[in-house]
Amino acid sequence: MKKLEKFLSKIFGGLNITWPRLIIFAVIMGAWTALMAMFVPERCSLHDIAVTPEWWVLPAMLIIVNSKKPLEAALKTFVFFLISQPLVYLIQVPFNSLGWGLFGYYRYWFMVTLLTFPAAFVCWFIKKDKWYSGVILAGVLAVLALFGVTSLRLFLADPPFHLLTTLYCFVTIVVFIFALLKDKIPRIIASILIVAAFCIYISIGLEQPFETYNNIFLKENNITFVGAPYISFWAGNGRGAVELIQTEDGYAIKMTGDFRCHYQFDISDDEHEYHLEYFYDPDQKSIVIQER
Repeated sequence: MKKLEKFLSKIFGGLNITWPRLIIFAVIMGAWTALMAMFVPERCSLHDIAVTPEWWVLPAMLIIVNSKKPLEAALKTFVFFLISQPLVYLIQVPFNSLGWGLFGYYRYWFMVTLLTFPAAFVCWFIKKDKWYSGVILAGVLAVLALFGVTSLRLFLADPPFHLLTTLYCFVTIVVFIFALLKDKIPRIIASILIVAAFCIYISIGLEQPFETYNNIFLKENNITFVGAPYISFWAGNGRGAVELIQTEDGYAIKMTGDFRCHYQFDISDDEHEYHLEYFYDPDQKSIVIQER
């Protein structure tokens, strides 16, 4: 037990992450994520690192708690994401049919990158081990809990897919509470808040997510593409994804999401931009896709 505590203390606070090491770390993470995006099927947990942010919480926290000052934590975390995220798409460009259009997906991760600066600055104060440290850490844990519950929903709907992501989220929550906080008060505060978050998430329900294809909408609306189209997607209040599947007679839109959620996305080509949305309509008992 003492060896484990010593190891965790070394990892969360005892590492010397210099700027050269940070850059190397960012390049490795970017390259790894690109490989996962290209060679791992979508439903597998290892592919999640290229789609959703839960797998990036751990490396971000490692950078933050191993920084000496809050500004250093903010700068290093921001630069880490600023290097790693574009690299994910840059590596895929030569191998993807969208080519440079693949960077249309970067819009979401660029917004995440911008948010890392203030978030990392605040999260550095977890190191103070005060009551407010527990509150701040609870915010980080809430993100892991959200995606942990969502992954559990996906796992229950289609086992064994997303099992690794589910375990990672739940285990990381426990590790963060005991490795980042030493005093009882912040630990208790963080634990109470994260249990409350779990109750809220679970009360929403462990519903089976939907996945559907639609090429009728494109045909009915005379949507044809000039050049290679790409999609910009906003998940809204749940996990979802949109991609274009090339078929024998054109393209189909593949939509994934939760029954209670509403999603928006744009499809662009060399000359047009289409603003669309989709959601589950309980009255029609089907997925509705429409222009917005």
